[in-house]
Order: sequence, then C-alpha cells, then structure tokens
Amino acid sequence: MGKSPDEMMAAILRNLPAKTGRDAAAWTALIKAEGLVEPKACARWLKQAHGLGGATAQVLAARALGGIHDLTPAQRLDKLYDGREALRPIGDRLTALAEGLGAEVTSTVLSTMISFSAGLKFAEAKPVGKGRIDLGLALGRESPPVGPPAVSPLPLVPVKTADPSDRITYRIPLASVDAISGDVAAWLAHAYARTRGGGP
Repeated sequence: MGKSPDEMMAAILRNLPAKTGRDAAAWTALIKAEGLVEPKACARWLKQAHGLGGATAQVLAARALGGIHDLTPAQRLDKLYDGREALRPIGDRLTALAEGLGAEVTSTVLSTMISFSAGLKFAEAKPVGKGRIDLGLALGRESPPVGPPAVSPLPLVPVKTADPSDRITYRIPLASVDAISGDVAAWLAHAYARTRGGGP
C-alpha cells in the first residue's frame, strides 16, 4: 500500500540529513537567513541554488514559512480550488483514475497541483486559471511521445521547463469532465506503466 501524502512529507523530512547533509532545522535557519518570506519563491530558490527536488523544496519552504503543508489534505484541496470550484470535478475524476491504477499510487496535494506517484511521479493535475486543468504526464523526452496503442491523437502539448530533472514532459488541457475521454485515461495509464517499468 502506498504512503499517504502526510507520510511522504514526514519521510522527506526524516531523510533530509542523509540526502542533503542538513536536517529540517538547519534548512529552516538557512531559509530565514536568506530573508525569504514567500513559499513559492523559497521553493524555487531551494531548487535553483541548492539543487533540491521539487517535493523536498516545497516541503521545506512550507515548514519554514508556513503554507499548504500545514493544512489537512481536505483543507489543501479546498485551498487549491478556492475561486475555481468549477474545476474540482475534473481534478476529482483525474484523481480517481490515477488512484485506480494501482494500490501503490499516491496523490499529494501541493500548492499549485495534485501530484500522482508510484515510486516515481507519473502525472499531475494542475489548475490553470479558472478555465482548465492541465493533466501533466511523464512520457519521456521523445517527440512525438511514444503512446499507448490504439488511441486517437490528443492535443499533447510539450511542457517547457528549465529543469531537466522534471519528469512531466507533456500535458493535456482539460476544460470539462466530459473531456476526460477513454484516450485521456489511456495516456494516464501509459504514463503510470512507464514509471512502473522503470522508464525515464
């Protein structure tokens, strides 16, 4: 059975000394000394200046400065969809599809998205404004991406990122629950299968 989001965050904090050479208290002191006050900017700085992964950076920023990680999972979802409640059914449907792929799948609500992992991150549901959710998929760097067999072409959009370690490489914009077709579900399952098979 997969870890809950809170268990994953606790594991990140517990493993900090071995992975980074600093414990949570030392990272908090460093963040405070830098004078950072906004969690998103802090997470960005931790990634760029110290090479931390996205999840680790967000957890540390929230711990040091307060943020979404201080809330319960239900409160995190409410905050994510605050002012864009019409998008919530799309996110709920994507979460159900992702979690239905395997018992080891975990969903973690972050400040700007819901991240889906099965050991490694394979997808994310990211609200964009009030009009859509982007389903981000870890499909490797091939262009066009190698996809599941027998699916219709979808508007797969390459994700532009300055971070080559970011696993999410393509996205599908979704403006309604009805847009989550069988082909969308197939791409999500394909991203999951690539991760379980040890794909890049």
